[in-house]
Amino acid sequence: MSDKFISPLFYCDLFTKKNVGTEKQKKDLLDKIHHLKKNKVGKADESNEGCFRTTYEYGEELDFLRETIRDLVIEISSYYADRDVIFKTRVHNQTQQCDLSIWTNVNEPGSINQIHTHKDFSFACTYNLQTEGTGNLVFVNPANLLNDCNQKSPFIRDFKIEPKDGDLLIWPAWMPHLVEENKSNKQRINIATNIKLIGVDNV
Repeated sequence: MSDKFISPLFYCDLFTKKNVGTEKQKKDLLDKIHHLKKNKVGKADESNEGCFRTTYEYGEELDFLRETIRDLVIEISSYYADRDVIFKTRVHNQTQQCDLSIWTNVNEPGSINQIHTHKDFSFACTYNLQTEGTGNLVFVNPANLLNDCNQKSPFIRDFKIEPKDGDLLIWPAWMPHLVEENKSNKQRINIATNIKLIGVDNV
């Protein structure tokens, strides 16, 4: 089919970068997170049941992750600017500047993360330190939240992924998502980030 007959409507992708960080960097972060949890450092008041959440602001030990996220955001913003004219007009040349709001999650066996969005931000992100076998990350089409769409209509399904340890995932922050029950006997540990493109979100 010729492209001249196709106009993109509503579009969302999941971007994955594999094996982010060295083994030492990942181990050091896990050790740090266990220390934060044990001592309740920066413990957030609101979280899912069975989840320890800290808003601790890491120092230079997380610079490698911040740099990787910012580099990916530049690429992703350019990708969407080619597909969304309105987004392109709002971004201009400002995609190299973004604010990162970082927190850490430690989900115990049996816990879940309920469906939610991060719609006040441009993109959302998780850096998965210990997630294999602890439950799928599930993206839910907002048009089918009630699971009442015709089953023969395209793109109505949920999209499920089990992040591998070391995976960095980024997606548009308006996409509803959840994490399934942790049925393993180990903690699910990730570092999450809200990403705000400077000069875009307040338009």
